Amino acid sequence: MTIIANMGDGELGKTESIKMVYEKLCKVAEGEPVHKEPNKENKKDICAWLMINKIKVGIASDGDTQAIVRGNLDFLTDAGCQIILTASRSNHDMVCLLNEYENEYRIWRTSNAHLFEQNTHPRVAPQGILKRFNEHWATEIANLIESWCYKVKE
Repeated sequence: MTIIANMGDGELGKTESIKMVYEKLCKVAEGEPVHKEPNKENKKDICAWLMINKIKVGIASDGDTQAIVRGNLDFLTDAGCQIILTASRSNHDMVCLLNEYENEYRIWRTSNAHLFEQNTHPRVAPQGILKRFNEHWATEIANLIESWCYKVKE
């Protein structure tokens, strides 16, 4: 069982990247996703789980505060998700929060913006390059999750 934490500062596309993964996985999912009650203050984020090859995959795109991340992770772990993708800020408090789930889940920290941060400076980056990095990351993560779902059942 794994939690994939897409970590980073604000405004680097964590939400958009995770939503791209969600859209890709919905295309191969069995049935309809099960959504957490939407946060009426923040309509851009999602928290839901779906089934792929009888494996529950949870996805949460809001990683701004500990309370939100904990609420999303509790919803997804209570649902029995074996693989969870969540957004998270990269500060110490969030790292400690994620570590609380280490008894049941392997925690894998990644970043959609890592290549972007390594290869360009945000103030001088060509327009659209962050979106392309985010799309690449989303494709790779969606492919990885899908492959895990099929490997687990073999």
